[in-house]
Amino acid sequence: MASVQRAATYVEKGGVGKTTSAAHIAVAAHNMGHEVLLVDLAGTQNDLATHFGLSIVEDDDADGVTIDAPISAVFGDDWAFLRDNIDDLLDRMTFPTDEGPDLIPADPGLGGADNNLANVPLEERYQKLDGFVEDLVADQYDLVIFDLPGKEDNIALNGLFAARNVVAPLKPGAFERDQLQKLDATLDEISTDLDVDLGLALIIPTIISSQETLSESFVEYVTEEYPEIVGEPVTKTANIGNNQNAGRTLYAVPDDELYATGKRAREAYSANTEQLLTQLTDR
Repeated sequence: MASVQRAATYVEKGGVGKTTSAAHIAVAAHNMGHEVLLVDLAGTQNDLATHFGLSIVEDDDADGVTIDAPISAVFGDDWAFLRDNIDDLLDRMTFPTDEGPDLIPADPGLGGADNNLANVPLEERYQKLDGFVEDLVADQYDLVIFDLPGKEDNIALNGLFAARNVVAPLKPGAFERDQLQKLDATLDEISTDLDVDLGLALIIPTIISSQETLSESFVEYVTEEYPEIVGEPVTKTANIGNNQNAGRTLYAVPDDELYATGKRAREAYSANTEQLLTQLTDR
């Protein structure tokens, strides 16, 4: 593996803060001096792009930016030709954000790419994204973060194989406890099946309220079960959703525009980023 550090936000469930966590960890890591690339593989809605105020459009005449070189091409039959014949290919795939990290947005071709990967021999199927990182990303970035689909499809498995390290944001709930146990077991199975050292690097309790018993018991549970990799709980706050809709993370918000809960959430993401970077360095 190249020296670039890698992680993926992944849970087989939506609405737990995967994309929000990916965005905030990326900005926090950038603020700590790292060159960071975010790769959105979670779907065609481009939630990561929206999080940074980027509007992805298909028509050059519309307001926004168009995707010249899509990430879905990495999984296609022509990728080797494109990689070997286009010198500025990675630059054409990435968009700078106002908050520091670069972003490769999702594109409509990802659905077809997932289906096409089913026809690729098993010994090659899940190594496409890893090859992309090795060939193009490793020389330009210190950290790459993949935001993966909330389902175990071929795209997600490519992301897990390439990342090796999983960040699992989870909100309080009995279902989420079961989901975490299932995820841990699933990662062990994938590690064996794909012959890759894959595992949980960080668990982030999200949408945590100090006034809710469910939140308290959930944090206690994950802390007891996964003491070495549980992160700082991210406080439930309206600041996250409001600023996401405004196209920015909490790091782009002045202190006087944040609630106390928003400040605590931002501090938690900074602490979690430091913990993740330490985990990645130690692996």
